[in-house]
Amino acid sequence: MPAVRGHFLDDQRYDLSRPESQEFYETMLGAYPKTSSAQRILATSGVDNDSIDFAQPARDYWEHALAVAARAGLTRKLAQIARADRLIAAYHPRLDRLMSASPALPEARSPAKDPVVWRGEEVVTGTQETFLDVAFLHHGLRAAESVVRLTTVTEEEKSFHGTGFLIAPDTFLTNHHVLHDRHGRPVKRVDIWFDYEIGPEGQLRRVGRYEGDVATIVGDAAHDWAILRSKEPVERPCRPLSLVPSKPVTKGDFVYIVQHPEGRPKKIGLLHNEVVDVSADRVQYLTDTLRGSSGSPVCNELWEVVALHYRGIEGDPVKGTVCKNEGILIDRVVDGLTARGILQPAASR
Repeated sequence: MPAVRGHFLDDQRYDLSRPESQEFYETMLGAYPKTSSAQRILATSGVDNDSIDFAQPARDYWEHALAVAARAGLTRKLAQIARADRLIAAYHPRLDRLMSASPALPEARSPAKDPVVWRGEEVVTGTQETFLDVAFLHHGLRAAESVVRLTTVTEEEKSFHGTGFLIAPDTFLTNHHVLHDRHGRPVKRVDIWFDYEIGPEGQLRRVGRYEGDVATIVGDAAHDWAILRSKEPVERPCRPLSLVPSKPVTKGDFVYIVQHPEGRPKKIGLLHNEVVDVSADRVQYLTDTLRGSSGSPVCNELWEVVALHYRGIEGDPVKGTVCKNEGILIDRVVDGLTARGILQPAASR
């Protein structure tokens, strides 16, 4: 049986592999995204701001700041000071839980199932029907046409793969971390590949290649989204994917992810794909993904985008490891796109 760890706010090493540590990090990043507000709350908590490089992007300096706070034994005090800050009242319920004796979100478990009673005829073997109209396949193929493989080159000449998808003419949505290096700097080159996939004949299809205009990169590190436009008009029959689902995603739904795992030809994750948790800004699911899947659209059975995939989660070994994947709720992405003037308010709701 794994040893029970102490409260993450009292550790002298800030361990971002713990889900509650990751959540507190994202909470502070979301509550204090500006350098001035971050410096204020840290100084009020007694953290030595002089040891933190605030010239870095917020995502990086907050990671460093929490490490400094942990070494000084000030992480809990930082949480308490933030909880007393009326300017971030929307974050108070989350901070209350994170400071409690049980800070981690409950791990999702499969619902208890009544035994299937055989009555001499076919049965639905799970807790709900999983039948889909054949049109699901047709619509899925159309949606997949808008999903692209992204290959980036950083200023350090390192290359990475990610996934993105068309949301407007010549405009692609993906993760912030796909289009920025570890220092938060935009990448210097992005190659966009349509149709990098195995066709029905068992052969690779002819790839449609475009180059991204890195000068158009706009994004938000806190909610890990970014957009990019192509240098040339995209002259293809595919249609942009809608970011306005007709119904909210809920626990127990099934989600489907078209992606380029590890940069490989396009795949679809559609097995053991249950949604296990939904919060105000995150969706967690069991659908398979790998490195390179970041930036993929997470779709419901109508092929409407409900989340932007961005990472996997190990789970809490104390409560029983439940590995799962996570996306940003598409509503939060739309909020950011609208605030930046990228989407019109009337068109985004």
